[in-house]
Amino acid sequence: MYKITTVIILCVLICIKTFPFRSYDFDGNEEKLLSMPPDTARANLLIDLGRHYCSKNFEKALLLLQEALVLSTELNYSKGIASSMLWQGRAYYYKDEYEVAYAYLEKARSILEEIGYLEGLAQYHFAIGAIHNINGNQLNAMSDFQEVVRLSEISNNIEMMATGYHSLGSIYLHRSETTLAMEYFKQAQELNIETGQLSGEATNLAGIGMAYESMGMYDSAIYYLEKVLEIRSKLDEARGVASIRHIIGKLFLETGRYHEAKEMFEKSMAIFSSLKDETGICINLYKMAEVMNFLGQSDSALDNAFAAIAIARKIKNPSLMSDIYTSLASIMAYNGNFKEAYNYNNLSSHLKDSLAEANREKLIRELEMKFQVSKKDSEIKLLKSRNEIQVKNNLILTISIIAMTALLLLLLFLFRMKTNAMKRRKKIYDQEKTIHKQKSELKDKEQQLLEKQLEVKNRELASKALEMLRMNETIGNIIEKLESFSQENDISEKMSNQINGIVAGLEAQLRDNSWNEFEKIFKNIHSDFFHRLLLKCPDLTPAEIKVAAFLKLNINTKEIAAVTYKSEAGIKSTRYRLRKKLGLKSDESLAPYLMKL
Repeated sequence: MYKITTVIILCVLICIKTFPFRSYDFDGNEEKLLSMPPDTARANLLIDLGRHYCSKNFEKALLLLQEALVLSTELNYSKGIASSMLWQGRAYYYKDEYEVAYAYLEKARSILEEIGYLEGLAQYHFAIGAIHNINGNQLNAMSDFQEVVRLSEISNNIEMMATGYHSLGSIYLHRSETTLAMEYFKQAQELNIETGQLSGEATNLAGIGMAYESMGMYDSAIYYLEKVLEIRSKLDEARGVASIRHIIGKLFLETGRYHEAKEMFEKSMAIFSSLKDETGICINLYKMAEVMNFLGQSDSALDNAFAAIAIARKIKNPSLMSDIYTSLASIMAYNGNFKEAYNYNNLSSHLKDSLAEANREKLIRELEMKFQVSKKDSEIKLLKSRNEIQVKNNLILTISIIAMTALLLLLLFLFRMKTNAMKRRKKIYDQEKTIHKQKSELKDKEQQLLEKQLEVKNRELASKALEMLRMNETIGNIIEKLESFSQENDISEKMSNQINGIVAGLEAQLRDNSWNEFEKIFKNIHSDFFHRLLLKCPDLTPAEIKVAAFLKLNINTKEIAAVTYKSEAGIKSTRYRLRKKLGLKSDESLAPYLMKL
């Protein structure tokens, strides 16, 4: 009877506390698949949906995961290939097809090891450990669950680590090591509380409840298990609700609360039937048989027990068959049919002995195989290591001789090269020194020549400006005389207009021709001045540019006014605007600034 308790605990662990994954709006994401391109994001979403449905809707889960496998293969997406195979293995586990599940999980493992995906390997060991435990191979299951904890700790996956601790607690509980089991359950519970995982907390509470049952503290066990049922119902975890109802029903059966036990088993079996979980249906059938027997319905009890045997044979679970035979023996003995009870008890014992023997033989074969493989690997590694050392020693010796010879030759060659290089460098240095001296002298002469040329051109330009000044004065005198003549003599309006026209023409001609000629000469001498000036202040007016040009030649305000045919006040105003636009401070002179520009 106690073995069934452990089976149910494991059922809670494996069927309910699946691997942690992100929370999704699954309906919304299924619609999203229709518009997603065939990339790795689509493959990941298919895997997440498949892992969500693998314990709820086997066919739907397989369709999603097979599509993910095809897509990941086309994309050469190793992680997607491994994950889709891993979860197909889990889906077949929920369908009680353990051999198929094992094959898929092993294919996933080889890829996971190749890409070094630690979280995936932790999930693999959890799934394989679950299969080993269902088949009664607890030593291998314990080894796998320990590997889950180790890999989860390396990858810092706290939720998966909690799963590993709980799995180990379940194994120790099965081995009647309740104290050690409790320690593992508490470790798992602390991690689940840290991560806020209600599902994980419920699983650990179930383990604690079963530990209390093993100690005969049924009221405490029922208290914890009813808390688990409350959480599972709140989370809408159908498989979890079914499993916990079965465990509570079993406790009711052990405490003589048969009607309550029957109700629990019926509700549990209804949920397992909707999930098409034959293992869940089977365990409820034979426990219902025990309840019906105690309620005086022996025929119904036998029908349920035989139906359970048929399912156990179908799913090839000899451990479960052994427990059903034990239950049948109890039913027969309760009804006075001691011969049949004896026969069923023998069948149960035979199956248990066969399982134990098979497990022992399997374990011995595995240990022997591991030893032989390890021994062979060690011999191969030792031989390979010796060969590698010998090859390395020979290679090092050869390389050393070659290196020494090459080094001596290289030193001789470098010595000769260095001697010749020093001679060449001295000769080149002397030549460069002579050339540098000649270039320096030539540069000084060119600089002097340029300065003289600039000085001559500046004098020419200044002369031109003075010539313009004299011309302007002469023309200004003519204009004044014409205007005086017009004012002092009584002339006709027609003649007055003609004189005014002549005056205006002279003034325009004077302004335009004088400036154009001056500007042409100025640009030849100071070709970049206007460009540099406009770079500093692009919004200068033509009048301001003209004044700047005259100021560069150090011509004063009065002379500029005469040359440009403007008033001194106007020139001063222009100079003020020019200073402001150039951003000169009050202590900076405009003319020297422009002369340096």
